Amino acid sequence: MKRQIYFLIPILIFLAVSLWSEEAGADGVIVPVQPLPQPIRLGHFYSVKYHRVKVEIQDQAVTTRVEQAFINETDRNIEVQYLFPIPRNAAINKFSLIVDGKEMEGRILPRDEARRIYESIVRRQRDPALLEYVDQGMFQTNVFPLPPKGERVVKLSYTELLTADGDRLEYRYPLNTEKFSHKVLEEVRIDFDLKSDSPVKTVYSPTHDFKPRWEGNQHVSGHWSDENVRPANDFRLFWALSEDRVGATLFSYRPHGGEDGFFLLLASPQMDLTNQKPIPKNLILVLDISGSMTGEKILQAQGAARFITDNLNPEDRFNLILYSSTVDPLWDELHPCSDQAKREVLDRIAQIHATGSTDIHAALMLALKQLPRDDRPSYLIFLTDGLPTAGVTDINQILEAVQSGNTRKARLFAFGVGYDVNTLLLDRLGADNSGMADYVPPREDIEAKVSSFYAKIQNPALTEPSLDFAGLRVRDIFPQKLPDLFYGGQLILAGRYRDWGSKAVTLTGRTPQGQSSYRYDLTFAERTDAEEFAFVARLWAQRKIGWLIEQIRLRGQNQELVNEIVDLSTRYGIMTQYTSFLADEDQPLTNVSVLYERAQASAKSVAPMTTGSGAVSQSQASGEMQALGIAAPEAGYRDASGQKVKVERVKIIGAKTFYLKNGEWVDAVFKEGMKPVVVKQFSDEFFDLARKSPTQAQYLSFAPDQTVVAVIEGVAYRIEPES
Repeated sequence: MKRQIYFLIPILIFLAVSLWSEEAGADGVIVPVQPLPQPIRLGHFYSVKYHRVKVEIQDQAVTTRVEQAFINETDRNIEVQYLFPIPRNAAINKFSLIVDGKEMEGRILPRDEARRIYESIVRRQRDPALLEYVDQGMFQTNVFPLPPKGERVVKLSYTELLTADGDRLEYRYPLNTEKFSHKVLEEVRIDFDLKSDSPVKTVYSPTHDFKPRWEGNQHVSGHWSDENVRPANDFRLFWALSEDRVGATLFSYRPHGGEDGFFLLLASPQMDLTNQKPIPKNLILVLDISGSMTGEKILQAQGAARFITDNLNPEDRFNLILYSSTVDPLWDELHPCSDQAKREVLDRIAQIHATGSTDIHAALMLALKQLPRDDRPSYLIFLTDGLPTAGVTDINQILEAVQSGNTRKARLFAFGVGYDVNTLLLDRLGADNSGMADYVPPREDIEAKVSSFYAKIQNPALTEPSLDFAGLRVRDIFPQKLPDLFYGGQLILAGRYRDWGSKAVTLTGRTPQGQSSYRYDLTFAERTDAEEFAFVARLWAQRKIGWLIEQIRLRGQNQELVNEIVDLSTRYGIMTQYTSFLADEDQPLTNVSVLYERAQASAKSVAPMTTGSGAVSQSQASGEMQALGIAAPEAGYRDASGQKVKVERVKIIGAKTFYLKNGEWVDAVFKEGMKPVVVKQFSDEFFDLARKSPTQAQYLSFAPDQTVVAVIEGVAYRIEPES
């Protein structure tokens, strides 16, 4: 699969650019028109070849253009209609539909009439998938033919006026409706051009990982795309409007009033480098040039070193330290980044020759000694492709020496190249020194990896940050130590809270002007009935599981830690090597003590590794879970070889997790002793339940041929297929 994730995002003034629906939304689907020889399930008779979307936003006005290619997978001509579920609360003033170059007539139906049509299609096709949209309006076209094995290109455009929810905005696009496609899509693409008269902060998507490309702080543009996929969830994008130099926004989720809530706090600096200069920094690149780096690796490392040198800021101070059996600094102290100094660095990089063994201890100690005693933030970028083989080689001695020698509180970022590295050493170096470790497996480009990382930390905006929650009781916050804030980046902080209401949260840190503070009046919800922010709980659980796994790897196995991983994995469907057994057909989820015992056995069988591909995979798995800013839409984990394993017997649907047990999909929160209300699919009771809880209708519709046991508003329901 080829992936491209680029984004250039907005900067506006609207929250519900919910092009689609607040709950599920919808791009277009096609449905067959009777009479047909037999009912054809929606996902069985056609495929979507590609799906392309262009969105143009100017403040609150949005124009959306959609192009989809539909293919008839049957051998007969089928008369179809194109349906477009209307976003809830959307103010659409123009609709246009073109099929193979011919404009088609259509009409916008009000919610009540649309509900009747949705339900009639569900009954006729014996397919509950469209139940998700029963609480929405509809745009409906005239009938047009879909020829046998033929293709029809449908182009849709519409405009709408958006609204804002305070200073927070949302864009939603329902890629989830591509579940109707019989085959994977060759291409899915969303292009944006978003402009605003007000500055934008904290651009964030809980569903798709993307990189915004800012053109000032009032214009962002770009795209996200993927190939050969069937999108699993809708695309959602949030951002906030703020005149503050560092803006912040809060998502709080508290579905049960008697339990601590979940929060996600985002903070990002204003993207205007013409008026806001980056904080001058001290930077030392510590580069392994031992004999094992010979060949392509040393060429790529040279490329990374050149990239960093070329992108140093004029007021930065820098040094290059090369090491193998001996340590060879370019200068005896850090130098200002003048043009002459950069030329000297580039000349030295060009002369690099790989030879000798690896004295990691001496290289790091020299780098720490060179850091000046000033107020600048200091960063060490350390790269190695092997184990310590010269000088001090004991791992614990190296760790103790670096931690005691890091009196300037430098942030240490370690890169391990290949599999012959000690991951526990590199991970501890990063974790103990306010940095991180990352790895460049064989066949991955060192230059691309290191250069991409440096581009993120090139321009510090707020260093040594701290948060004061003013008496608000919070716990389990991740990351536990706040990282520096950089221009073009943002802080993503997930945690739990006990109190609620409006609270004054203060962010403090060092800027070019000295120590600065920013106060935000944020509201922590007492109770949230809607599930639109359920991703906050899943993201928090994901980060905590990653942290727990890292503690086991670095500090040793602990039964309490393993038990906590089991509890969180069971509830949120977040699979790991320790807990993949939860998906086993014969593994009941109600006997917790048995789950704990099995997890302990799994933990022993996948004991932390130090070197090799398995060790790198373990480190990357826990690191990704802690750093990822999106809530995983599907259950899966990395195996010992580093491959991502998708767990098919676990489904994440909205805010819930379902496990396939004995042929039935069972809600993770279903407990022994609950007596489910039996409801037959397509019965009157089935549709009554969908109308009663339209936001929960998705739990009735995802498995049409299997029994689903779901807990909805505290009541257990057993949704059984027709006899």
